[in-house]
Amino acid sequence: MGQKRTLGVVVDSSGAHRRDLDARDRVLATAMKMLGEHGYSKLTIGGVAAEAGVGKATLYRSWPNKAALVLDVIRGELRDVPTEDLGDSRAEMLALASQALGQFYGSDRIRTVLPALVGDLSEDSALRQRLWEEIVDARKKQSMTVMERALGRGDLPADTDVSLVLDMWAGTMLFRALFSADAMDDETIERFVDATIASPPRTGGSQPVR
Repeated sequence: MGQKRTLGVVVDSSGAHRRDLDARDRVLATAMKMLGEHGYSKLTIGGVAAEAGVGKATLYRSWPNKAALVLDVIRGELRDVPTEDLGDSRAEMLALASQALGQFYGSDRIRTVLPALVGDLSEDSALRQRLWEEIVDARKKQSMTVMERALGRGDLPADTDVSLVLDMWAGTMLFRALFSADAMDDETIERFVDATIASPPRTGGSQPVR
């Protein structure tokens, strides 16, 4: 009996495995295109399979549902979180802000699909939860290692709210991606990081006036 193959495993770069890789790339590119055109709610596995020229059953063996497919589409646009110790907190924070966030939110393809995806998240709590757990929170935890090194070196005040810093960076870039024609360029990201180092949000502070 033949071994069941999926589009998710590629052993080498020739023969059947090459065809598997080509089909996988075609499926992900098609899903990205259709996500931008129709939104998450109207995206279907069958529609992607037909457009990509891949059997629906074959596609289901690699992606059991459209949430898994869309998460893979997003992962394909992400660069690894840079956590290398460079001995320079500012350089590490610049790499983090640029590579882990700026290049993702600045991607033309991501900027195309974000409005439809964000709009549908409010109606699909399961997708929102998976997106948070598998991508956003996982990458934020990796990013925290860079911020904690800066704390340890004394390059950020001990009471810096590093979680809020990362949320502010991501939130600003997301806002730009959704509403502005211009993504954050390297100069803007540099000023953003320098402003954080100069005056970061703190975990303490005074209580709000009631």
